[in-house]
Amino acid sequence: MRRDNERRGMDQQHAPDFVKPIVIAPTFNNAGTLVDILSRITSLGLPVIVVNDGSSDGTALLLRQWVTSHPETQVITHHHNRGKAAALRTGFAAASKAGFTHAITIDTDGQHDPECIPRVLELAHQMPDAYVLGVRDVRQPGYPRKSRIGRRVSNLLIRLECGLRVADSQCGLRVYPLELVRTVPCHASRYGYETEMITRAAWAGCRVVETSVKSHYLPIERRVSHFQPWRDSFRGGAMHARLLLRAIAPIPHRRYRYADAIHRPRMTARDLLNWINPMRAWRELRGGELDRSEFAAALAAGVFIANLPLYPLQTAAALYLARRLHLNPLAVIAGSQLSTPPIGFVLIIGGIYVGHLLLHGTLPPMPDWHLHADFWRVIGRPLVIDWILGSVILGFVLAVVTFMLASQFYRGREAEEDAEADGSTEPQIPPASKPAA
Repeated sequence: MRRDNERRGMDQQHAPDFVKPIVIAPTFNNAGTLVDILSRITSLGLPVIVVNDGSSDGTALLLRQWVTSHPETQVITHHHNRGKAAALRTGFAAASKAGFTHAITIDTDGQHDPECIPRVLELAHQMPDAYVLGVRDVRQPGYPRKSRIGRRVSNLLIRLECGLRVADSQCGLRVYPLELVRTVPCHASRYGYETEMITRAAWAGCRVVETSVKSHYLPIERRVSHFQPWRDSFRGGAMHARLLLRAIAPIPHRRYRYADAIHRPRMTARDLLNWINPMRAWRELRGGELDRSEFAAALAAGVFIANLPLYPLQTAAALYLARRLHLNPLAVIAGSQLSTPPIGFVLIIGGIYVGHLLLHGTLPPMPDWHLHADFWRVIGRPLVIDWILGSVILGFVLAVVTFMLASQFYRGREAEEDAEADGSTEPQIPPASKPAA
């Protein structure tokens, strides 16, 4: 207890004691809504940086007229469209140079309600070291179904990457501590920046706080969206693959200057034993404490491991992956048991077939599948590369199938988005989210 008090005192000494905020409004071809958004922001008495990201619809003229009557507004122009991530970075750099401590970001397409800015800013004043996220109501009329699905997938991947449960990983109304922006290396482009920042903030030890905000959706014929479904989804998938690989690597992360040591204590041996305890993991599964997607992800991870040529080490690999990806260990180990004979032999043959077909374009020669003394020399050694490649690909495919099936049949705790979408409950926003133990 004394050590915790000392730690708390150190955190209070080092935490920032004031907030000097500025609003950053990236815009691209939103001439129809831009002036209204800026008017409502300036009515709050907050300074604004508008980043015109290469708009071609008359935005530049509107901004020149706006600055004439609002000289306190700073406008920065990209001569060609560079994406939202680049616009945010430009705005953050300008805000830091001007001496501001926090940046409130808001989209200019009319989706976010500027009148919600005081709500997120109030949390920033209460916790100046925190990263504040807005959370949109999925029951809002006009909320796109594809956005709901993307949000759910993104929330799950963030959970796997850093252990943090967030309700809305894609809302653009946020408060960024500029010290956090300067500290964490965030490499994503376009829309991926905001999602990657959540994961990296959690890795850095930054407190992440959420609060509900209002959103509006224009009719489809008036809605302006620059999201490119196939291209941006591919970019997002590649980004999350990179973050998942980084999450698995046992390499320390760069720490935030105001890292929340109280809420993210180091794991002790007792904590590890409790996490490995099969009875605890079983109670979590039986009690339905996991979201469907979390259970499905754990089982799928085990199935993926079952396909890898790691047979003497599969249980250890399953536990390691469960720990690094914040999964239920019992579910991961259960999925890895797919490699138990006779199914394990089928997986080996399938992996060799798939790998050989991809590398050579033909099916592999199978002179004799009996486990005789020369099996490794005659068949195993020449096909080992085929086996490794094929096992990874086959494992990925079977993991996806497992995830889909488990999501349908596991009757655990419903995901928050599902309950809200059905209108059966009010949005429950955690006051301060933190990674799982």
